[in-house]
This record gives sequence, C-alpha cells and structure tokens, in this order.
Amino acid sequence: MTRSATGRHRLGITRADLVLTGALLALTLLTGALTPFDWFGSRPLDPLGVGLLVLIVLPVLVRRSFPLTALGASMVAHAGYHPLDYPHEVTLPSLMVLIYTVSVTGSRHRLWLAPVLTVLLVTIAVFQDDPPGIYVTVPLGWLLLAAVLGEAIRLHRAYLGSITERAERAEHTREEEAARRVAEERLRIARDLHDALAHRIVVINAHAGVAVHLLAEHEGDAVAGEIAEPLRTVATASSGALAELRTTLDVLRGTDGTDGTERQPTPGLDQLPSLAEATGAAGVPVARRVEGEPRPLGQGVEITLYRIAQEALTNVVKHSGAGAATLLLCYRPGEVRLEVRDDGTGMSGEGERGGYGIIGMTERAAALGGTLTAGPTPGGFTVEAVLPAPSAEDDR
Repeated sequence: MTRSATGRHRLGITRADLVLTGALLALTLLTGALTPFDWFGSRPLDPLGVGLLVLIVLPVLVRRSFPLTALGASMVAHAGYHPLDYPHEVTLPSLMVLIYTVSVTGSRHRLWLAPVLTVLLVTIAVFQDDPPGIYVTVPLGWLLLAAVLGEAIRLHRAYLGSITERAERAEHTREEEAARRVAEERLRIARDLHDALAHRIVVINAHAGVAVHLLAEHEGDAVAGEIAEPLRTVATASSGALAELRTTLDVLRGTDGTDGTERQPTPGLDQLPSLAEATGAAGVPVARRVEGEPRPLGQGVEITLYRIAQEALTNVVKHSGAGAATLLLCYRPGEVRLEVRDDGTGMSGEGERGGYGIIGMTERAAALGGTLTAGPTPGGFTVEAVLPAPSAEDDR
C-alpha cells in the first residue's frame, strides 16, 4: 500500500468519496464558469474565486469521518467567497452534501442547527448592506431539504437497526432456551443412569467381591478355584464399568470430576490389550495384531475404534459361541482399519432379539465419515471398521 493510500485509509476516505468530490468540484467550477448570471448579478470567476471554490468543495472528502469539521471548514471558505460577489448558487450542491452528511450521521439537534447556521452565515456574508428578503428562500429550501432527507434516512437506518437487534435478541433467546432444554435432558439422563444402572453395577460388584472372598476360604478346593476366577473377572469388569459410568455422568453433568473421586481415563487404543484380556478371561481368547506403522490418530478416532472393538468383542462372548477371536488394527495411508473376527456361529442371537450393537457401531463409524460392515464370513463372523485418519505427511 502506498503512502497516499495509507493516508486516505487513516482519514476514512473511500473511492466513492474521491469520485463524489471530483464530480462536485467539476460541476461547481463548470457551472461557475458557464453561468452568465446569478441571483444578484455576481462577477465572473477569477483564479481567486476558483481557489475558494476548491476550498469549499474539498471538505467533502472527509465528510464521513469528520462531518461537522468538514462543514465548518467549508463555511470558512464560504465566508471568504461570497463577500467577493462570485456566483453564489454554484456552491449549493457541495453544501447540500455536507449538510446531508451531518444530518444522517448526527443527532436531531444537528438537523436544525447545521442548515440554520449555514444559511445565517451565508446571508450575513452576502447581504452586508441590504436585507436578504425573498432571495434567501430558495437556497434555504434546498438546504433544509438536504437536512430533512438526511434525518429521514437516519431514522430509517435506526429503525432497521432496532429490528435487527430485536431479531438477534429473539434468536439468542431461542438458542438459550434450546441449550437449557438440552442441559435439562442431559441431567435427566444422568440421574436415570445413576439411579438405575450405577446402582445395579454396584450391587453386582459387591456380590462378586463377597463371593470371591468366601471362596477364598476354600483354597484347596479345585471347584472353588474355578468358580472364583470368573467371579474375579466379574468384579474387575464391574469396577471398570462403574468407573466409566462415572466419567460419562461427569460429561453429562458438565463437571470435570474434581470432586476427589478417581475417574476412568478416556478410552483409547492403548487400552485394547486390557480389553482383549478381559474377553479372554470371559472364555474367548483374543489374538491381537497390528499392521503398518502406528501413529497418533486423534482422540475422536481412538475412542470410536475402542468402542467398536469393545462392542464387537462383547458380541463375540454373548452371541457367537466362538472358541477364539482375532483383533487386527491396520494403519493405512489416510485411514485406519479395525477388524474383529471370530470362529463362532455368527450374530443370530442379537438379530433375533433386535439388539442395537451393530447399529451403534455403524453410527459411530459414520459420525467420523467412516464405514462399518458386519456379517458372516467363512468359519465365523467378522466386524470391519474403516475410519479416515490422515497422517502427518497427508496434512502437509
């Protein structure tokens, strides 16, 4: 940006101001040069008159940023121009523009103050000896017209602004009401989860712990040992479920878990080994494999992959009757693939009962722009999820 452009920007001068000022200056000088007569028989323009006309029109350039100052500067030039008996009426266009600007950008007091003072000063300058009489009526009418037009536009803009403000307030109120209803619904869900699900998990955990403790008294009994191991798994799993439920309740209630209670960390791919071990403890050994170069995937992708693996392995234990399963995590350019395969009889049990496991996994994958397929494969059942996961090289 050049120095002149920077100066114009600092003064608030736009391209439209330059065009308007140039047009007014050309009109004023051309009219003053070609008009052979005026209201009071003025003398022709000379270099001094041309210079004064330029000073009268130039303040239009800064009228947006300094409306009153621009009008005052123009009036000073008027005070030197009119007593010399140059053509008087040629100054009206620029004066009307300045008065209009003062009216449209100022208060109602400016509406009357600007044209009245302007006409008064011009009248004093022109009619030093004789009373003005009717000769001042025409220019006064034009100046008042400019002032009234500016006031009308100012009021119209204020009206539109008030309508816009009311509409924005109404929209803000609707958004606040929607947010309040969402918060109330989240609190209701949190209460239901706490009162129903959390209570039952606590009961399961407590009874499993008591059962393990009682069976521990029969250390030499092989049957008691076999029973105790699944109960320990139940106790551990219920403890983990309760911790995750507390974390979910914190999210629903909008708290950060700073009440001193230990919370379950956000699940991610680093917890897949624990998930596989828990599934193995439930009776289905899980073999894990990783293909490709592991890389950070982002919290959203990792949580989604963990939840899909968790639901798929849960279905393996509940419905497939499988003797073993595999968990494959494959890193590819721009995406990541998760596969859970078992050697069981499929998911007919869930389908007959109308379960939501596969639906939920599909929705989780779709929420991140991925896909999920689930169905029978030779020798078992396979769940495959593919999620977009750009690598650092892809981002560059």
